[in-house]
Amino acid sequence: MKSVKWAGLFAVLFSLGGPAAAQDTYPARPVQLIYPFGSGGTDSLFRVFAMAMRKIGGEQFVYINREGASGAIGAASVARAQPDGYTLMIGPSIVMTNLPYTQKDLSYTFDSFDFVCQLNVNAFVLAVRADSPYKKLEDLVEAARKQPGKFNYGHSGTYTDVHLNMLTLARQAGIQVQDIAYRGDGPNLLRLLAGDLEFTINSVVSVASRNDVRPLAVFWDRRHPALPDVPSVVELGYANFFTGYQGLYAPRETPKPVIAKLESMCIKAVQTEEYQTAAQKQGAAVVPMRSAAFAAEARKSYETKGSLFAELGVKPQ
Repeated sequence: MKSVKWAGLFAVLFSLGGPAAAQDTYPARPVQLIYPFGSGGTDSLFRVFAMAMRKIGGEQFVYINREGASGAIGAASVARAQPDGYTLMIGPSIVMTNLPYTQKDLSYTFDSFDFVCQLNVNAFVLAVRADSPYKKLEDLVEAARKQPGKFNYGHSGTYTDVHLNMLTLARQAGIQVQDIAYRGDGPNLLRLLAGDLEFTINSVVSVASRNDVRPLAVFWDRRHPALPDVPSVVELGYANFFTGYQGLYAPRETPKPVIAKLESMCIKAVQTEEYQTAAQKQGAAVVPMRSAAFAAEARKSYETKGSLFAELGVKPQ
């Protein structure tokens, strides 16, 4: 009888000490950091993050590009990984907040992940050519109202946040404009400068240092540090827009002490001089957010997009 009692006591003590021990020793071996897209662009910033995490945690964070299906392949591999903190995903929000509404037969859902920490925000900007007659967003809106369906604009992906932002703005402004999707910001800007488009929606970094385009508004709730003289759409009276937040994610049911340790490491990593410098070069605004707040913001974005996709009649394909 005594042996049974002692066995029960040891079991209780082990269960209480296990998570704490996991936090104290984590990471005890290399961690896989999956980026569900190819190399280039923001990829270089995340490699700096991986190096910062290695310095802080004392173990390698092995950076892996696992691209395909607009991020779904890499995301799925993390969702089905062992929830022990040794397989993580880094990247943009769309793989959780957009793809479940637009891609059929996904093997994961929004709820397949724990949200560890937000790293930064990649806001988008509406821009015209530098010689355009439109000096302000309202100039463009007024002209578009007078010519329904006549204005073409470019963006980098159907039903991405870039596209959803313009759909939202057009609905609120009462205008009809025609969208054309290009494979990235570069082709988008080339067609603008060639005169094929009246305006574009691009990443801030793609236009911030250019003299041949004129930014009219940033899709964020504040001005972007890289474009301090350009008003935000919220400042101009519009609402309910999406920013391209970048974050760190773990498989669902990763132990809370491990999430807490990762959260602490993540916050420290984005505050390093190396990461801040790399983010500035990318035009990314470093806006760290802890796990609970990040998860709440992500869910709000996910649900808002769900309502918008339903209104637009978008079905997974």
